[in-house]
Amino acid sequence: MDLTCPQYYRNCGSMRELSQDTPSLFDPPPPATHSCAKDFVRWCCSFGADFRNSPDVANLRYWADKHKVQIKEHEEAEILEAARNAFLKRIEQLMRKSQPVSSIPS
Repeated sequence: MDLTCPQYYRNCGSMRELSQDTPSLFDPPPPATHSCAKDFVRWCCSFGADFRNSPDVANLRYWADKHKVQIKEHEEAEILEAARNAFLKRIEQLMRKSQPVSSIPS
């Protein structure tokens, strides 16, 4: 009987990698579709203060062709969903900026 190495430790194959079980301190990089959507929305809003291109499939395909971005057909829906959310958020921010600050009654 070996007391320095009990029986159940001898049957273990190898040590497991602890880094798989612990959370990372750094965020993972955003998916490629998210960065495409962000760039696409930036382009949609780049035509001046009074004009916005809509984040639809025709504009996405035009933008991708113009900027030589390769988009697979199955990624289009994901990019459009992220782009529409970002577009609405951007419009809301612009609306808040354009609203006059109400004066405080005295």
